[in-house]
Amino acid sequence: MFNSNDVLIALQGALNTSQLYMVYQPILNLHTQKICGFEALMRWNSPDMGMISPDIFITLLEKSGSIASVEEMVSNPPWDVAVRWPENISLSINFSALELSDPQLPERVSRNLATSGLSASRCEIEVTETAPIRDSLVASKNMSALKAMGVKLSLDDFGTGHANLDYLLKYPFDTLKIDKAFVAEIEPDTKSAKIVEGIIVLAHDFGIDVLAEGVESKEQLDRLIRIGCDKAQGYYISHPVPAENIPALLTQFNY
Repeated sequence: MFNSNDVLIALQGALNTSQLYMVYQPILNLHTQKICGFEALMRWNSPDMGMISPDIFITLLEKSGSIASVEEMVSNPPWDVAVRWPENISLSINFSALELSDPQLPERVSRNLATSGLSASRCEIEVTETAPIRDSLVASKNMSALKAMGVKLSLDDFGTGHANLDYLLKYPFDTLKIDKAFVAEIEPDTKSAKIVEGIIVLAHDFGIDVLAEGVESKEQLDRLIRIGCDKAQGYYISHPVPAENIPALLTQFNY
C-alpha cells in the first residue's frame, strides 16, 4: 500500500516527464459501427513504485486540494494529438468534478483549443465522479460557457458514485456513460439489463446520447445494439492504445 504523502511528492517530480503519459481508448458508434472518437486516459509509470492507477493519484490530488489540469501534467497534451486526427473523430477528456468549480475553466479550455487548433465541436469533456460537483452555481455557469463554445459534456459512470437524476435537471450533459458494472450483467431479463434499458429510454427522452463502458464480449455489444445504446467502449473493442497506434485502429474500423 502506497503512502499518500510519498505518492504526492513523487507525482510532483513526475509532472511533464515521460513518467506521465496519455493513452487513447476508442469509442464505437453503435449505429454506424465506426470509431467516432477516443477517450484520453492518463497513465503514470513511476520508476520507484511502478504503474499507479489514476484512481489512486487523481483522488489523492483532489483530496489534497491541488488537482492539476491535464496540460500541466503531461508534455504531449491530448489536444495536440487529436488535431491530427480526421475531422469526424472527437476527443474526450476527463475532468474532475472539482475542476468544474474553477472559474478559470472555460478560459483554460478555450486557450488549449486555440493553441492546438482543435475545433471545440470535436472536444467532449467527461465529468468524472470521484467527488460530487461542488458550488453548483459556478459549475453550471462553466458548463454553459463550455457549451456556448461548442464543447460537448458527458457524465461518467452514471448509475454509481455521486451522480443522480438531479444532475440531468441541473446540468446540460450531451452524453451519459453507463458504468461497466451494469454492462457486465446485461444478459436479458437481469436487473442490470432493465436498468440499462431504462437509462437509455430516459436519456433519449432528454435528448441525451448513451455510451456503455466496459464492453468485454460480443454478446454484450450485440445486446447493447438491440436495446438502442448509441456508443460503446471496452476491451472487446480495443484496449487503450498509444497515440501512434490510432491510425491503424481507424483503418481497421472505419475503412
